[in-house]
Amino acid sequence: MCIILLAHMRWTVLADYIPARFGLSDAAEMFIFLSGCASAIAFGGTFRRSGFLIGTARIAHRCWQLYLCHLMLFFVIAALAAGASAAFPAPDYIDLAYIGWFFADPASALIRLFSLSYVPAYLDIMPVYIVVLALVPAMMAVSRIHVLLAPVASITLYLVVNATGWNLLADPTDGRGWFLNPFAWQLVFFAGFSLSSGWIAPPSMSRHLFRAALGVLLIGLVIKLPGLAEWFSPVAALQSLILDNSDKTLLDPMRFLHFLAAAYAVNYLLEGRTRFLEHPLLRPLRKIGQQALPSFLLSIVLSSVGGIAFDQLGAGWTMQILINAAALGFLFGGAYLVSWFKATPWKRPATSALPAEMQPPRQPASPTVTRWPSFAIRGSSVAQPEARP
Repeated sequence: MCIILLAHMRWTVLADYIPARFGLSDAAEMFIFLSGCASAIAFGGTFRRSGFLIGTARIAHRCWQLYLCHLMLFFVIAALAAGASAAFPAPDYIDLAYIGWFFADPASALIRLFSLSYVPAYLDIMPVYIVVLALVPAMMAVSRIHVLLAPVASITLYLVVNATGWNLLADPTDGRGWFLNPFAWQLVFFAGFSLSSGWIAPPSMSRHLFRAALGVLLIGLVIKLPGLAEWFSPVAALQSLILDNSDKTLLDPMRFLHFLAAAYAVNYLLEGRTRFLEHPLLRPLRKIGQQALPSFLLSIVLSSVGGIAFDQLGAGWTMQILINAAALGFLFGGAYLVSWFKATPWKRPATSALPAEMQPPRQPASPTVTRWPSFAIRGSSVAQPEARP
């Protein structure tokens, strides 16, 4: 979530140090892969415990929630762009947000927006998540025949889409498709889903595989580091071969391979060393992960606000420190606030915050009522006290 925030914020120098600057894959693969892992945990158990119908209903309910979140996010970004364009003479924030058509023809754009056939750039990750999540019931159905059929179906769909170029419409004014084709990017989602569901086993931690993964990461680093292509012609040729023929929309195989190599290398290095992840200093990061959806929505909004702040206040070092710190602080604070609301503190027993000397006097306890039941002993009645409040 922090990477997504920085990657979408204009002028922040921290964007020069996100993983995308040092390799072929970026936060999009991380987000969708981890979403697949989390979905297998959250929804896969429902299918197993409650059956296919209830599991499908839960998926539909989640897709509906994501759909509403997407619409809300669009209108918040549109309001920010309109307000900033009205408040400042330059730049045109409506054009920067790629939502000019919405303001030029709101009647047509609204219909397209609600039908997900108008998906502006930088607002497409949530719709992609909706579509791939909607594929889960079909994958669960084929997995009942054989667990390997689900990942095989995912790979087959990926190959068909790459062969045909089939995509959904993102903007009717120019005919472009979704920037992240959901039928290609479902491969990343169901890779995580399959691993978490146990449909496929993760590769064993091998030194040879680790070295191979490092080799892939090194190739990505050489290609993306600025300046190397100018100094070494073989690097320039390799860069041209890979980057000029790669396509993020259809999830280029090299991007996916690079992400898998990064994931394997991280798991290899962390094997048996994960205790540090429980350190209190990392608690804010865990909190963001626990509140992934609200944190994602907030990160997109904060990146837009941060970009506006840089435009109007400058991008010098003072502003870099203040704006980046404020954006990250609001992201962490938002995660804690959402967690607090989800804990429903208003349902807890009320406790007075007044000091003891300001507490109202306690009412004296009600007198004890003594009841004297009788019971028979050898034919005689004997009174036996029994105290009851």
